[in-house]
Amino acid sequence: MKFRNILGLSWANMRRRKTRTALTTLGIVVGIMAVVSIAALSGGFEAQITDQLMQGLDMDILTVMPGGGILGGGGLTSLNLNDTALIQNVTGVEATLPYSQTGTSVYNETGGTLDTRLVGLNFTDLEAVYGHKLQFAEGEYPGIGVNDSCMIGYLDDPIADVGDNITTEILVRVGMSFSFVNVSFIVSGVLDEAGQSGMLPLDRSVFVPLDTYQDLFNSENIDMILAKIDDPTQADAIADEIRDAFEDQVLVIVPSSIIDTVMSVFDIMEIFLLAIASIALLVAGISILNIMLVSVMERTREIGIMKAVGAKDRTILSQFLSEAVLLGVIGGAIGIITGWGLAYGMGLMLPLLFSGNFASGFTGSDGGGFGGFSGSSSFTLTPVLPIETIFIAIGFAILISVIFALYPARKAAKLDPVKALRYE
Repeated sequence: MKFRNILGLSWANMRRRKTRTALTTLGIVVGIMAVVSIAALSGGFEAQITDQLMQGLDMDILTVMPGGGILGGGGLTSLNLNDTALIQNVTGVEATLPYSQTGTSVYNETGGTLDTRLVGLNFTDLEAVYGHKLQFAEGEYPGIGVNDSCMIGYLDDPIADVGDNITTEILVRVGMSFSFVNVSFIVSGVLDEAGQSGMLPLDRSVFVPLDTYQDLFNSENIDMILAKIDDPTQADAIADEIRDAFEDQVLVIVPSSIIDTVMSVFDIMEIFLLAIASIALLVAGISILNIMLVSVMERTREIGIMKAVGAKDRTILSQFLSEAVLLGVIGGAIGIITGWGLAYGMGLMLPLLFSGNFASGFTGSDGGGFGGFSGSSSFTLTPVLPIETIFIAIGFAILISVIFALYPARKAAKLDPVKALRYE
């Protein structure tokens, strides 16, 4: 019998048993819907977070921190200004920016307060590394040698204007103990919004000269050194050279590696969720197995008649397997459509549920953040469903259907025609 005829006969049998066909197909629909919706939402989350990270992580800036050592142990416990020369001498490094930072509270002349960060750095280095991102809302950089001036990062509601005095409260060591000290600065400039850049918060920060910062804390150490490179595609190679320059005693953070790490975590989560969703497909397969076994019993006489008029075993086998294929195609198609609809609906609802909370999870209470996230970031989610995922879903639905229909189909094909004709 031709395949077209077998397929037509299978379709006719399915139409005669509409309720059973619908219930059998429902299991496949639910399984594929779960898989597709999770895959689409995961793709949307990855795209959203990758976009945020790409905005916040300057791909041409490496971060050098104390640490390192063999297998991540040991390493330098601190950095100092002399270390910038080692980094600057590495081929491909254009400029360096050493800085230190700490949490602080800032008070203005009218008693207003703000929890923020106090960042000590050289403004010429800041201009060399981030000059392309920084624009002044008013004022300018503090003058060279003017140690009582500061610059304020962007704030929705500025705490001070150019020329105003602000007071910062910092915790410093005094002898064998610690105490809070108030230090006043004159505001020389206020920046426009620049966003987050890796671990350096350009917004919601108070910038002071590095010399002043080190005098306040009585320390020549610095927290980190940023290295601006000329070719982001060579970031890994340049990072290796920096580690070699410090004899593997520092940590060098490459922006692309952060993105890769985050994406690998999402990939693991997606696999885990898809594995859970696939349980529904397993249940659907068991349902197909049961329904097909019942169908073989009900159609025993029909099979006997077909064999009596010359139908071969492979014809009977092909008929039952073709029914399974049709179930897989129909269930898979409906599951993809409903899965995409579910993902799209959740993509609209989730931003409403997590508005203001999603992005804030990536920030500290002082408003600093990491990788471009800030407390006021908007969260949008557009499901992403690659075309290959659609084909995989259809193929998986057909595969599950055929696998679980194989035993009933073989059983039907092996029926003895004489016994089948006598079956009641």
